[in-house]
Amino acid sequence: MKRTSLITFGLAGIIAITGCSGGGGVSSPITPATTTHSTSSTPTSAPTSAPTSAPTSAPTVAPSAQSVLQTQNLDSGPAFITSSDFPVYTFDGDTTDKSNCTGGCLAIWPSVPPPAGTLPSPWSSFTRSDNGQKQLAYNGQPLYTFADDSPGVASGQGVMGFSLARPSATPSATAAPTRTPTPAPNPY
Repeated sequence: MKRTSLITFGLAGIIAITGCSGGGGVSSPITPATTTHSTSSTPTSAPTSAPTSAPTSAPTVAPSAQSVLQTQNLDSGPAFITSSDFPVYTFDGDTTDKSNCTGGCLAIWPSVPPPAGTLPSPWSSFTRSDNGQKQLAYNGQPLYTFADDSPGVASGQGVMGFSLARPSATPSATAAPTRTPTPAPNPY
């Protein structure tokens, strides 16, 4: 009986530690949410039964006419993710439709390419001056992923002036970012 109690206690501890995903670090757990498909007018939702394993990375909003990227709850709020579920970031050192993340910075923080076609407001794209590639921007802010992230885990939040890219409440085509970016020297 004592051995069974120790095994049960040990398994409960392992489950508790595993569920803590990073123990207060910069990683963020994923919260399952309702998914809306852009090809269907009927929303579907995640299973209502209790999960038997870690939550899956279900996007909260699929791309639509107004949303080029999906969103997911990361670090206490909705943030943009790529089609591969990687978190998307902005850089404090950038200016409107211009990336100041080049060279070694760009190797660690790859730019997000825009999708084909016309982008709805507040989305835009621009041609990078350092390599001639197109980069996606939201409200004029160039968008990036982080090389050390994995799908649904935002380990780049707050690293070297990078922050999760979040949808604004009332985007407009001419809206400036809610923060005033100050060009910073390239940290790489």
